[in-house]
This record gives sequence, C-alpha cells and structure tokens, in this order.
Amino acid sequence: MFADRSLLRILGAQGLSSLGTSVSTVALAVMVFDRTGSVLHMGGILAAGALPLVLMSFLGGALLDRFEGKRLMVVADLARAGLMLLMPLAATRSVGLVYVVAAAIGIFASVFNPSQVKVVGEIVPKAGLVKANSYLSIAGEGAQLGGYVLGGALVAGVGYGATFVLDAASYLISAALLIGLPAVVPRAGGARVSQLMRESPRVLSTIWQALSLRTNLLLACVPMLVVMTGTPNAYGLALDVFKRGPGGFALMETVTSIGWLLGGVLASRVAYRGDRNLYVTLSMLFMAVCYIGVGFAGTFWLAVLLLTCTAMANVGVIVGSMTLFQEIPPRPDKGRIIALRAGFGQMASTVGLLVGGALGQALGEQRVFVAAGLVTIILCASVFLPYWVGMRRD
Repeated sequence: MFADRSLLRILGAQGLSSLGTSVSTVALAVMVFDRTGSVLHMGGILAAGALPLVLMSFLGGALLDRFEGKRLMVVADLARAGLMLLMPLAATRSVGLVYVVAAAIGIFASVFNPSQVKVVGEIVPKAGLVKANSYLSIAGEGAQLGGYVLGGALVAGVGYGATFVLDAASYLISAALLIGLPAVVPRAGGARVSQLMRESPRVLSTIWQALSLRTNLLLACVPMLVVMTGTPNAYGLALDVFKRGPGGFALMETVTSIGWLLGGVLASRVAYRGDRNLYVTLSMLFMAVCYIGVGFAGTFWLAVLLLTCTAMANVGVIVGSMTLFQEIPPRPDKGRIIALRAGFGQMASTVGLLVGGALGQALGEQRVFVAAGLVTIILCASVFLPYWVGMRRD
C-alpha cells in the first residue's frame, strides 16, 4: 500500500507536468512557425531543449547517486516553473531568447527524468515495473491528450502568454505532490559529486560490457536517431503540407496522444516478461513501417492515423528500455548508469531533431518519413541480430 500511494503521487505529478508541457508545446510550435515559417527552426527549438539532457547526463547521474531522487525532482520542477514564466517575455524579444530558455528548461529536465526512473525502480517491486512504467505513460499521455486540446483553444483565444503560465503552475503543483514521497538514502553515501563524475567513464564501460545494456544503448543511439527525424516533420505535415493551421496541428497532436494512451494501456495489459530488447526492436520496426505509410499518405487524416499507430509503438520502446535499466540490481553507480543511458539516448534524439528539420526544409516532410522508415528497418536489424546471436550462444 505504501508503494501504491507513492506511485500515485508520481503519476499525479507526471500527469500535471505533461498537461502543462503539451499546452506549451502547441504554443511554442505555432509561435516559432508563425515568426519564422521554418521547419528548421522548429527542429532547432526542440533540439535546444534536448541538448542539455546530453551535456548534463554525467552531472545528473552523479547528483542522483549522491542525493535523494525526490529532492532532485522537486528542485527541477520549481526551476522549470520559473523558466516557463520567462518564456512569454523571451518570445516577445527574439527567437534566440526562446532557444536560451528552452535550453535552460532542458538542463533541469536532465535532472528530473533519470531521477523519476530511478525512484520508480526503488519504490515498485520488480514484478510490477512494466505495469508501473505503463501507468506513467498513460498518466503522461492522457494528460497530454487534454493539454493539446486546451493548448489549441488557448492559443486561438488568449494567445501564447496564458499557455506558459499554465505550464508553470503545473510544475509547481507537481513539486508539491513529490515532496510527500518517501526518502531513499543514496547508495554512494558521502562521496563528492566531482568524484562520482570522474568515475562516469568507468560506468559507461560497465554499460558497454553488458550485452543487453549495450544493445539497448545502440538501439537508442542509432535507429532511434533516424526515427526522431520525423518529429519536426510531423509538425510540418499539419502546418505546411496539409495547411491545417494551429487548430489542425493541435488536432493532430490530440489524436496522436490517443495512440500514446492506447499504447500505455496495451503495455500494462501485456506486462511483457520476455526479452526487453526484443520488445524494443519490434516496436521500432512497427514505427518504421508506419513512417513509410506517412510518406505516401495522400490525406491529412491517413497521415494522422499512421502517426497515432507510431505513437502506440513508441510506448513499447520507452517502457521496454526503462524497465531493463530499472531491473539492474541495486549498486552505487545505478543512478549514473540510468542517467548515461538517458543522456546518450537524448543525444541521438537531439541529432535526429536537427537533421530532421534540415532534411524537411530541403527535401520535403513526406520524403523524410519514407527515408527514415527504410533506414530504421536496416539499422534495427544491424543492431539486434548480433545481440540475438550472442544471447543464443550464452
């Protein structure tokens, strides 16, 4: 019961944060496209928020092994609330300032995200991790479903400012919920953060020497990079290819969120107990097939349907990967292992966002989807088949 109550707090915090984030995503994407008319800038803004997740992964992991995960989550929420209040001011000055604020928000996200993964792994029994991670996906995407509808209405009705204020409020309430989580003593004891950071290369070597962890890292850094090229181009589909405007963009995000929600429900029902990397690879392959379909879609609604199916499969990638690393037995460097996996995965995502925006600008959004789907299939096979052979030998 104690673990259940703690998980409910985390689910509530996740839902509130996702609600505000989805509202601000609609405002940010429409604002940047209105000001620049550029898919490249949309990819750049998304990358600016993601890049600190890469650069901060070493520090974030060291902090997580040194301090309580819940305290780090609370500090990150409070900081992001303040930064969200600055976003409307940045938007009125220049697009460059929006990049700066987005990067600062990403810095604190780089602390919050691995902390949540580790805290859930500490309070939930191993047998319930797949379901717990699925519930997190349901809470996040269910809130986003309402957030995109609300975001579209707010942007159309009262402008950008109110959306960022709402997001700030969501982070504050999230922090209040997280304060009540139980304390878990970090296993690194009183070690200095600088010492823990110096040990990070050895921690990365630990990941690389474990076949299952290395394969999951490669899946995140290679085929997932290609998958992420579709994200800025999905925005371009609504705003550029099919000319649906802010309302159409919000509608696309709303329907796509249903896919995330359904994917979470499906994952919680399946409670997959087999090979985590097989689970991740099959999900990526399904996403690749959907991407190819998006590239040939002749109507807005067919493209949205395929993107919704892609979102369902993406839940499998996230849940499978999170569970694999949460199942690592307790050890002094577990926080750094989780943070480094998240950091390198985010590095690939960041590159994918930047490349995707540039390719969409040069080639057209739908052509990018076809190419991304085909390349993802090839890369998934290249990464997973050696792993499969190695597992059979063992």
